[in-house]
Amino acid sequence: MQFLSEEIKSILKGAIDLHMHGSPDVVPRIGSDLQLAQSAQSAGMRAVLLKSHVTPTSSRAQLVQEAVGGELKVFGGLALNKAIGGLNVQAVETELKLGAKEIWMPTISAVNHVKLHNKNIEEAVPIFDEKGKLLPELFEILELIAKYDVILGTGHLSARETKKLLPYAKERQIKKILVTHPESRLINMSLELQQELAKKGVFFERCFYQIALKPPRNLSPEMLLEQIRGTGPGQTILATDFGQSFNDLPVLGMQKYLKILLDLYVNKFDIERMVKINPSNLLGL
Repeated sequence: MQFLSEEIKSILKGAIDLHMHGSPDVVPRIGSDLQLAQSAQSAGMRAVLLKSHVTPTSSRAQLVQEAVGGELKVFGGLALNKAIGGLNVQAVETELKLGAKEIWMPTISAVNHVKLHNKNIEEAVPIFDEKGKLLPELFEILELIAKYDVILGTGHLSARETKKLLPYAKERQIKKILVTHPESRLINMSLELQQELAKKGVFFERCFYQIALKPPRNLSPEMLLEQIRGTGPGQTILATDFGQSFNDLPVLGMQKYLKILLDLYVNKFDIERMVKINPSNLLGL
């Protein structure tokens, strides 16, 4: 990927990645938040959003922003996992005051994630009670997400949980709902359900990570493209979910992602809508 086509360079300039993982972290990462941001800035990208499963990232994003200057916008958010106290209303409000752009439902602490990885269910952070009703703390969190007009990320909730959560979010006038990698084996959301949610204005974050996995765990580019076309570029966000020590830097992952889509004859306008216009609107840029 050292020699990029002019078309890829053009698309990458002004692109946004809403899902990248840097260090410090409790697991190995390929680079620090600052290194990831610097590489994105060198490629002319417009913005990145730093994600962690165990810590808030908005304060980190502010420090990185100060270091890289104003050309690249650096944002953070909060995942409602066990490490931050689960459905911690005060933590959410604090993070939003610090400029968070996305609040994720539980990821590694989601009931769905814990069960699929055969972990102790006591480590999970459920969002529904035993009767299937939304927990009261989450009502408050949804109100805050609506008040600050930021992205509600579905994290690692199951497809069923996401569908069940949606009416509560819509009732509170949350405008920016982003389903986290619905095509992943962890979520495995059917195209039919995706199409149902797309009609209600929900966006879908398609991550290159799912393609980059080694067979047989990977998703073929053709299968991913089928899902993109099923919900439409207008409801799609392209992101990498990179930062793992065994993967490329996110900016290199994004370059490969763009090349694959161009090779599949996805037109440049649609790609730019998914990697520039849609994420820009979600960030309020």
